[in-house]
Amino acid sequence: MKSAYLKPQVAMAPAATTFTVRQQYTALFGSWLGWLFDALDAGIFGFVMLAIAHSFGVQMGDVVSTVAWFLLATGIGGYFLGNISDRIGRKKTILASVLAYGTGTLLCGFATTLFELNVYRFIVGIAVGGLWSAAASLICEVWKPEGRAKAIAFMQTGWSGGNLLAAVFAWNMLDPANPEAWRDLFIYASLPAYATFLFVLFYVKESPVWLANRDFMKKNSGKGSLFEIFKPEYRRPVLLALTISVLGMLGYWIVFTFTPAFLQSTLKVRIDQAPVFLVWTGIGAMLGYVVYGYLAEKVGRRISFAIFFIGMTIMVPVFTFGAGAMPLTDGKLAFTTQNVVTLGALAALLGFFTGYFSGFGAWYSELFPTSIRSTASGFCFNFGRVGAIAGIKLVPVLIPIIGFTTTISLAAVAYFAAALMVFTLQETKGTVLTSGN
Repeated sequence: MKSAYLKPQVAMAPAATTFTVRQQYTALFGSWLGWLFDALDAGIFGFVMLAIAHSFGVQMGDVVSTVAWFLLATGIGGYFLGNISDRIGRKKTILASVLAYGTGTLLCGFATTLFELNVYRFIVGIAVGGLWSAAASLICEVWKPEGRAKAIAFMQTGWSGGNLLAAVFAWNMLDPANPEAWRDLFIYASLPAYATFLFVLFYVKESPVWLANRDFMKKNSGKGSLFEIFKPEYRRPVLLALTISVLGMLGYWIVFTFTPAFLQSTLKVRIDQAPVFLVWTGIGAMLGYVVYGYLAEKVGRRISFAIFFIGMTIMVPVFTFGAGAMPLTDGKLAFTTQNVVTLGALAALLGFFTGYFSGFGAWYSELFPTSIRSTASGFCFNFGRVGAIAGIKLVPVLIPIIGFTTTISLAAVAYFAAALMVFTLQETKGTVLTSGN
C-alpha cells in the first residue's frame, strides 16, 4: 500500500543499497540507546521539582515554567534538527543530539539559579526533539514495511526504559536529609550519553535511503526547505498529525510531570519513595510499546492508536481516583503489601497504554517523502509537546480549585479526543519507503 501523501518531489531516485541484517540491528540498538538515555535525562526532572523549588526558594509554578521551556525546546529541536537531518544525514544528527542532551543534563547539576537551569533544560529539550526525528527516520528507512512498526516499537521502549532508569536513579540517589541531592542525580544521569555517542560514531551506519536521496536531490536541485512541509500537498497531513500529537502529549505530560508531586502531596509519600511506584509505570510501558508494535502490523496504525488512546482515557481517572482513595495512616500512605500491589498494578496499567508512543515514528515517517521525512515527522511529533505547555501551566492553577486528583484526571479528555482524531489521517500500513518517496 502507498500513502496518498507520499508524493515524490522529483522523479524516482535510484534504489538504495540494502542494509545487512547486522547493520539494521546495530542501527536499531544505537537509536535505542540514544532514546533510552534521552528519556533518562528528560525524566529525572519530574522527581526533583519540589527539591528544586526548595533549593532556589521559588514556588512550584516557577519550576513548572522550566518544564514549559523544555517542552518548547523539544518542538524547536524536532523541527530544526529534523530539517538538518534531512540535509546532513540521520547519523550526524543523532550524534549532535546525544552530545547536546548529555552536556545539558550535566550542566543542570551545577545550576546556581532557576534561570540557568531553564537554559540547560532548554538545551536538553532541543536535543530530545532532534534525536527522535533523526532516529525514527533512520529506523524506518532501513526496515522492511512488515517489520517497521515492531522495530520502532523496540526503539520506543527506550523511552519507558529511560523513565524506569530515572525512577531507579531517583530512588537510590535522592535523600530527604540532603535537599541538594538532586544535583548529583543530574550529573550521574548525564554520563551514559557520552558512551552512547561513541557507540553511534563507530558502529552505526548512515541510512542508504537518505544517501541515495541526497545524491539524487543534488542532481535535481532539491533544497529541502524548512517550509516545504507546509506546501499544499503536505499541509493537511501535517496539521492533522500535529493535532493528534498535541492531544496525546497534552495528556501524557500532565499525568507524568505531576504524578511524583501528586504522590508526595496527596499520599504524603517521601521523595525517595515515589519512584518505587513509577518503576511499575516504566515496566508496564515497555510491555505496551511492544504490544502496540505487533498490533499495528496486524490491524493498522489508526485502529491501534485508537485502542491505546481509549485505554488511557479509562486508566487516567482510574489511577488518580484509585490512588487518591487509598487509606492513609497518620495522614500518610501505609506501605502495606496490599497498598504497594494495588498502586503498582494501577501504575503498570497506566504505563501500558502509553504504548501509543510506538506508533508515531512509523506512521509519521510513512506519510512523507524522504526529502522532508525527518523535518515533517519531527515537527508533527515534537511540536505536540509545545501544545502540552498549556496543560502543564494550567495544572498549578486548577489544583487549589478542584484538587490534585481531579486536575490530573482531566487529561482523559485529551486522550478521548485523540482517539477520534486518528481516523482523520491516512492509513499507511505496508508502505514501502524508497529514496524517491
